[in-house]
Amino acid sequence: MTSYGTHEEFDDIPDVTFVCNNRTPNSLRTTCIEESEPLNENGRANIKGNKNSDYSESARGLIKHFKNSTYNTISGASRGEMQESPYADNRWGSEDDMLEYEDGPLCTCGPCKRRRALTGPEKGLIVLALVAFVVIIVLAAHMGGKDEVKVPPKCESPGCLSAASSILSAMDPSADPCEDFHQYACGGWLRETPIPPGYPMWDRFQELAYKNWFMLKTFIETHKMDGGAQKKVRDFYRSCMAESQVSRAETLSEFRSLLTNVTSGGGAGALPGAGTTHQKWDMTGTLLSIHKLNTWPLFQVMIGPDERNPNVNIIKIEAGHSPFPYNIFKQEAERALNERSSNNTDSVNGTDPDATSQPQVNGTKIEMTDNKTDSTNPEYNIDTTDTPEPTTTKKAHIKDTHPHPTENVTELVRDYLRETTELLQALWDQTKEQAEKEAQNILELEKQLSLAHDIELHIHNRTQAYNAMAVKDLQSKCTMINWSSYINSLLSAGSEAVPVVNPETEVIVLHEKALEQVCDIVHEYSSNDEKKSILERYVLLGLARSMKPFFDLTTFQPDVNHDEEMEAEGEHWRRCTFYTNKALGLATAAVYVNATTIDASLAQITTLVTYVKRAFKEYLLRKIWMDTKTRENAEKKLDEMIEKVSYPSFILNNTFLSEFYTNFTIGNNWFNNLLKWRRFTITNMVNSLSKPFDRLNSWINPPVTVESDYSPVRNDIIFPIALFHLPIYSHEGPSALNFGAIGSIIGHEITHAFDIQGRQYDGQGRLRDWWDPVTAEMFNETTHCMKDQYDHFKIGNMTIHGAQTLEENIADNGGLRAAHIAYELWMKEHGEEEPVAGLDLDARQLFFVSYAQLYCSKWTMSGVTDFLMRDAHSPGPYRIEGALSNSLAFPDVFKCSYVAKYNPPTKCRVW
Repeated sequence: MTSYGTHEEFDDIPDVTFVCNNRTPNSLRTTCIEESEPLNENGRANIKGNKNSDYSESARGLIKHFKNSTYNTISGASRGEMQESPYADNRWGSEDDMLEYEDGPLCTCGPCKRRRALTGPEKGLIVLALVAFVVIIVLAAHMGGKDEVKVPPKCESPGCLSAASSILSAMDPSADPCEDFHQYACGGWLRETPIPPGYPMWDRFQELAYKNWFMLKTFIETHKMDGGAQKKVRDFYRSCMAESQVSRAETLSEFRSLLTNVTSGGGAGALPGAGTTHQKWDMTGTLLSIHKLNTWPLFQVMIGPDERNPNVNIIKIEAGHSPFPYNIFKQEAERALNERSSNNTDSVNGTDPDATSQPQVNGTKIEMTDNKTDSTNPEYNIDTTDTPEPTTTKKAHIKDTHPHPTENVTELVRDYLRETTELLQALWDQTKEQAEKEAQNILELEKQLSLAHDIELHIHNRTQAYNAMAVKDLQSKCTMINWSSYINSLLSAGSEAVPVVNPETEVIVLHEKALEQVCDIVHEYSSNDEKKSILERYVLLGLARSMKPFFDLTTFQPDVNHDEEMEAEGEHWRRCTFYTNKALGLATAAVYVNATTIDASLAQITTLVTYVKRAFKEYLLRKIWMDTKTRENAEKKLDEMIEKVSYPSFILNNTFLSEFYTNFTIGNNWFNNLLKWRRFTITNMVNSLSKPFDRLNSWINPPVTVESDYSPVRNDIIFPIALFHLPIYSHEGPSALNFGAIGSIIGHEITHAFDIQGRQYDGQGRLRDWWDPVTAEMFNETTHCMKDQYDHFKIGNMTIHGAQTLEENIADNGGLRAAHIAYELWMKEHGEEEPVAGLDLDARQLFFVSYAQLYCSKWTMSGVTDFLMRDAHSPGPYRIEGALSNSLAFPDVFKCSYVAKYNPPTKCRVW
């Protein structure tokens, strides 16, 4: 981050939030706002240096004041100010500081230099005193020697030794923790851990997931399963494993039959070639058949809790998802427009150099290949040095010279065209020339639909995206289908009685403008015979494309050899285990729980949650910019948050499982089992419409999932049983590891309740505005610093997207801080921990190392590019650097200098 040294310079940087620290100039300290200051009669803090300041008088003036001041400090050492390490040892006033030494002679006066002769008795007494003194010295030396060889106790329990092995094997102690903590904490792991086949990116979460898949695979293959739901688990898994033995011709024949069946009004041969007119094509019937298979071209229908009243379920409709990253074609169009209006080109043919140039690290070109080139390879390393100074008086923002990868869509478009061509050749028997031509036409339709999705995400105002309307009003806005007829037909997929939809029935339309644009595009294509053919093919390809990943690569790419297939998709058993867990997640959880002994961790995880919640309430919510009422509501939301740890107890009830999966019949044919799984999913969704929403017992993901979650509409945090292994958790290991690893994950999910989207929901999951307007604006102001900070992190010649990753970055920073304070609270009550045998780390250092080791990461070249375009998280090394460089405690724990990379003068904080 750039350091701004004068007060006047702050006026030029309105979107940066500053925190006072021990390097803040004295001239600026008068503008710092201390979080411990008393509140005024309006429930708000007084602002230093402004006797007449009052939030209620001028919100805009207050915001301007905050922009031009440093704030959110917690570093004060007086007046009981809150510290990030509230119970850390403080060296001020210690015995060492109180010792004084004099270098001069002991006696300089004249009389001291003239000594009289000693008498005999005096000499005898002196001799005795000297003898006694020697004896005392010998005894003291003997006793002192014993103290010196005394070894302080260290934790040598099996849990501590296992944790030490995990921590130490991943570290590179030779690295400087203040300059590259990713290398320091993860260097050993980076050196010794290859990227497995089938993964463009590899990290500790994927590593743990891989181990869990292998455990689950072993349980499925070896444990006794007498029947019921657990037998369905084994049958589904075995049918998947047998898929590779099915001939390619048979699989393609099943695909063609499926596409024929979903095409309304036709029998065999109803899948026409390119250019055929479709006067009898019933789009509503085709869409309905495909949507009942849980595939959603053009638009999507969901049934879930009404965010205005989460106790009931309601129908929600929104535009279908695009296969391309958000906003990518809009950026391309804007970029092309700028190029046409500018004469500044860097090549003789006027093309944009960024679109064709290879990424560079320190001026060295990097080939964009799919080779396993990872972050430890010198040709592709993580580089966070500053951009070279441009030849101008104003320093360019890093985005000016290091673009975000969404600005180049060539490779994504190429992959889309390749896959579409393959599907058209395999399923419609088209020649390569025919398929390539039609693929281009389908791509143009896909671009238009993608641009329709490129509306504002409304994360700053969810209410704008959440529109309630009667079905008749939806019909008047979007005429592409008969909505009443369509919805009632979709609801007929349920196995229970569901309410009938009529024109007056209220539904929720999410991102209304996007859906209207999709309707306009469909109307345009439906009114032209040639375009109608493209529209039909697009809808059918949506189904084929969604089914394709469940089959071997050679099904649609017959020329691929076994090694290439392994490199692209990984082991067959891993894919089958993953799909089995997705399809029968409650039953696979029962298999997993019955075969393991992780239940003992439940109480300990619950204790960790309690401490982290306490830290969040007592420290993180004490913001100077929060008014009293908003803080009270935030505390209430925290109290009402539901903790879901390990797994729901009802999965161990065999009767429940058997009844739950009654309608999910499983045979030996993998293709048919996939269709049954999809119909079962839609059946469950439809059945939920007539039931109240169960906030307490609903789980977002199966318990055998290495992923924690927070749901705003449920106001719950979920930590599945699959997380309870090293490096995330150790049941008998040091608390420093657990607080640093899973404790920070707990804090991360809690922070999501108060991020940009999460804060718009109350403690019961209702979408409502419970924030004071000025407090809400001040919250938004705090986010600018963090967005800008992550915008400046670069990988090769690309940068992280600060806005795209903002919510996850807020959660990373808040989660680490909450976990650290929680650990300090724990140590205050339980005492300092013994050092762990084998580790040259104290408890607080171990805390930060265990946090960082969650995010050890490496990738292929294409993997990191795709990650930056699509993922809401920052890459692992910057999840480490961002959170640690914003921590006030970290540089103190590792004795980082004032100029260290991980101790920048500007520290960003939202929570």
